[in-house]
Amino acid sequence: MSLIKNYATLRNLLHDMEEDLTFGDLSDTDKRVIATLVLLQSEPGGNVHLEDIRSHSLIASVPAPSLYRSFQMLIKKGLINKIGSARSGLYKVTLD
Repeated sequence: MSLIKNYATLRNLLHDMEEDLTFGDLSDTDKRVIATLVLLQSEPGGNVHLEDIRSHSLIASVPAPSLYRSFQMLIKKGLINKIGSARSGLYKVTLD
């Protein structure tokens, strides 16, 4: 199978998974934030520090204002939680 065919197959699979997770209305940045949190958790449901999130390759190119808007929207939708005080910088995914 050609490389481009593999890419297309993966994109289709990703689309189907996003639909199953009801991520259809999320922006690309929102999806990146959730994926980064899941990848950086030391255990399922574990907390992740903002500095670790910001330095991850999925997020590194996202401008800070866009990242913070995404955090607020994901918190409002109940998909992530901010842990601790306003300045703690800890987040966690609320999905399984």
